[in-house]
Amino acid sequence: MRPLQQFLAFLVYSNLFIAGCAFALTWETFYLFRLPASINWYLLLMFLCTVFVYSLHYFVKSKKEKTDSRLTWCRNNVSLLRIIIFLSFIFITGSVIWHYQFIFTRTGHFNYRNLAWFIIIPLLALGYSYPLNPWNKKSLRQIGWLKMASLSFIWSFTTVVLPVLMLTDTIHDPPGNMQVAVLFLHRFFFIAALSFLFNINDYEEDKNDGIKTIVVLLGPGKSLQYGKWIMPLANAGTALLLMYYFKLFHPAHYAALLIPIILLFLLYQRFSARKDEVSFVIRNDGLMIVKALLLIFAVLMPK
Repeated sequence: MRPLQQFLAFLVYSNLFIAGCAFALTWETFYLFRLPASINWYLLLMFLCTVFVYSLHYFVKSKKEKTDSRLTWCRNNVSLLRIIIFLSFIFITGSVIWHYQFIFTRTGHFNYRNLAWFIIIPLLALGYSYPLNPWNKKSLRQIGWLKMASLSFIWSFTTVVLPVLMLTDTIHDPPGNMQVAVLFLHRFFFIAALSFLFNINDYEEDKNDGIKTIVVLLGPGKSLQYGKWIMPLANAGTALLLMYYFKLFHPAHYAALLIPIILLFLLYQRFSARKDEVSFVIRNDGLMIVKALLLIFAVLMPK
């Protein structure tokens, strides 16, 4: 394997790449809502928590009998994966302690609301991969109709709604409820479109595991046929709402919202079953970074 391929494999399989995607989408939210730099600690937490949750997921999955290029990498680099999980947990703990006063105190009183979010959201994120319900041995991803919906909700909530809920008391000019709802909806359908592509790619695995996703019910052919029109159209509709409620009427704004929709259509149009997981992840999840950077740069442009 060439040095560049080794580096890209490390970025993807160590989950630093997907954490960068979460960071970029949250950064986009900060720019759209004009959140102050003093609360950028949330960006750091999003990055670290994504690394921790995804690394823990694949560490546990690598202990099972299934195998693919990612799981093979995890088994061959189990010590490194353990270090990544340990260090991300330590850094998360350190960041929370360092910003304890800012996160958990308001006007001299303990903020129980933020404490509740710090309990609920990690449980929900872990519940995607692990059966936390004692009466149901299935995780959220093993419940077919919840696999795509739960992942889209978790990503959209943590990158859009949660920073507003946690930081409202420190924002001088908080965003309106409609702005938050519209950005959440836009982010939800964007993540859902990417998740649907991964579900198509996971067709054989989900079918063998008895996970009745939409793709398993429709088949990969019909899923691609419907998805390449429905998903871009849904994203175009929410992009129009975003333009209206955020007053994004500059030509650069139009381009920043249109280009990801075109690229999304092309991902469906030129979809091929995963042969190289690294390139598949970079090509599909990488659209998160492209989308975020395009809109951030467009918003920063002088009107």
